[in-house]
Amino acid sequence: MSGLVAAGLVSAVSDEPWYVVVATLGPLVAAIGAIGALIVGILTVRQRTAADSRSQWWARVQWAVDLAFSADESRRAIGLDALVLLASSPLAGPDDDAFLAGLSLDVLDAAEERGAGDDADFVPVDDDRTPVRPSSARPVVRVSRSEVAAARLRVVTDRGRGRPTPSWIARLAQTSDVRH
Repeated sequence: MSGLVAAGLVSAVSDEPWYVVVATLGPLVAAIGAIGALIVGILTVRQRTAADSRSQWWARVQWAVDLAFSADESRRAIGLDALVLLASSPLAGPDDDAFLAGLSLDVLDAAEERGAGDDADFVPVDDDRTPVRPSSARPVVRVSRSEVAAARLRVVTDRGRGRPTPSWIARLAQTSDVRH
């Protein structure tokens, strides 16, 4: 059956002069070209939008990094909190997660040197209440908002890279802020 259709097309085309066949196929070729141009245009706009979004994301990261390395505790905490949000963005890739995780190292190392570890309990620095604890309780380490934010950043970036987070950092990340 398909052979009859093909033969019919060939005979219909061969009965017409070549310039009529070309004139008939011209609009079809133009339509195919227009569809191709439309597809290229759509892909270009998508790529440009993604590049612009990525550029804006990176500008926000730079702003947050500047705050995260501020000498002022409040600004440092805000910068690290902003980095947690930026690390959660779909624009952050695995390499970005590794970079952002590295920004929390110094803050977390300082907390660890003060006794933070698997056997410590964490209390916010601005919590003026003294916890009542039995003498055999785990040591209490007072932590700043920036240390808690750095732990949250580490949890998010470890999750993004598919790595386990040390348990003490995960517990530190769950420490709630107490503000008066």
